[in-house]
Amino acid sequence: MRSSDSPRLFDRAQAGDLFLRAFGVLFGIAFVSLYSQVTILYGSDGLMPAAELLAPGSPDWLAIPTVFWLNWSDATLSAVALAGAVLSLGLVFNVAPRYCLIACWALYLSFVSVGAPFLNFQWDNLLLETAFLSLFLTRGGLRPKRTVVPNPVAVLLLQWLLLRLHVESGVAKLVSGDPTWRDLTAVVSYYETAPIPTWLGWYAHQMPLWFQQLSAALILFVELIVPWFIWSPRPLRTVAFMIMLSLQTVVIATANYTFFNYLTMALCLFMLDDQQLAPVCRRLRLSKSVPSRRERGWGDFVVVPLALIVLALSFLPFLRFLRQLPEPLWPIQRVVDTYRIANAYHLFASMTLIRREAVIEGSDDGETWEEYEFRYKPGNLSRPPPFVAPHQPRVDFQLWFLLLGQRWGAPYFDRLLQLLLEKPEKVAPLFAKMPYRLSPPKYLRVGVYRYQFTDFETRRSTGAWWKRELIAYSQTQIRR
Repeated sequence: MRSSDSPRLFDRAQAGDLFLRAFGVLFGIAFVSLYSQVTILYGSDGLMPAAELLAPGSPDWLAIPTVFWLNWSDATLSAVALAGAVLSLGLVFNVAPRYCLIACWALYLSFVSVGAPFLNFQWDNLLLETAFLSLFLTRGGLRPKRTVVPNPVAVLLLQWLLLRLHVESGVAKLVSGDPTWRDLTAVVSYYETAPIPTWLGWYAHQMPLWFQQLSAALILFVELIVPWFIWSPRPLRTVAFMIMLSLQTVVIATANYTFFNYLTMALCLFMLDDQQLAPVCRRLRLSKSVPSRRERGWGDFVVVPLALIVLALSFLPFLRFLRQLPEPLWPIQRVVDTYRIANAYHLFASMTLIRREAVIEGSDDGETWEEYEFRYKPGNLSRPPPFVAPHQPRVDFQLWFLLLGQRWGAPYFDRLLQLLLEKPEKVAPLFAKMPYRLSPPKYLRVGVYRYQFTDFETRRSTGAWWKRELIAYSQTQIRR
């Protein structure tokens, strides 16, 4: 009998139990979020119709792995998202978890494969990579035991993912050349320029410069130093676990990044051993006791070599971020990219210093203009920045990227303007305020504004969370 004070390095049965259930919840949230907007994004009258990508003459299913090759109707898009949400319950309730996980991975990959630009985010990649690596952890059968110690290699892969997620992001900040990370002013503009900030982010933005610089230094410390304590003795692991959870909590409080931070917190469970998590699991009735040994089987002979291959592949994406890959590795990288087996994580390697917003305006006479107001992105100056995560409103979020470059514009945005002039009812759910809901306007234009948070005095006197300055108007579009 081993002492509770000296747990084995990879005894993570309780962490595995708790993680898989939490992962099932997050997978379900991801699918439900997609279900609520999938026809607007990819339907026949959507912003980026799946039918156009999968038309005859398109690359085959090996290049675009998706079930939508079989059918891409609006009903199928919704049904697949709903099926994914239902299958995720298998992880939550331990019903055929391995097979449900494979199905969820395949269905979500189906959306990501046709999902550009709305599903091209690092959290979508993280969800798929986590699902793939979790296959080494998840047991087969209809109702498998949850108290069996998992293969240590499976645990190591998920711990390695947690380490990479943090350390790669920290390294990327240092090698990107962004001066704001080097003089520790990166956070000064962060809360104001986050894609969809929260009202707590407004308060964080008001903090003095020394506090923002200290915050940037702490972020680098948490990303570059703290994750290495994953394999340290229990007291140090516990402290590192709390520090890493604290960072994710601050991010959740100040900006909306869908399920990303919640998934990162779930991965942090693998920092805690069975003795630490046993009381939590008993209270949640996930297991009755801590397993004393691991059952070995023929699967161990398969897991270890496969895991070593996956471990080697995990270096490629970030290596490509740092420098060009040698040409012999390109075919391997294409496969890795296509199936999201391993991904690079370089969160906020370069900071955005100025927030520009595209504001759509409509008119019937070309003289009086009324604004369209999206539900979540900044628009109305008096509306508090919302909390919306873990749901991700894909269009609102994507619009943050619209004005980042020297030249702005995107096919999905052109399509949105076209639908507002021809079929406004198709995109009506995107808007909290839609002045021409019943019939389209004759004219449309886009105002480009610089948005900034107000200060305490302005907020008290006017009630406004934002102030804005007009930069330019686009060319007016006319209904034909």
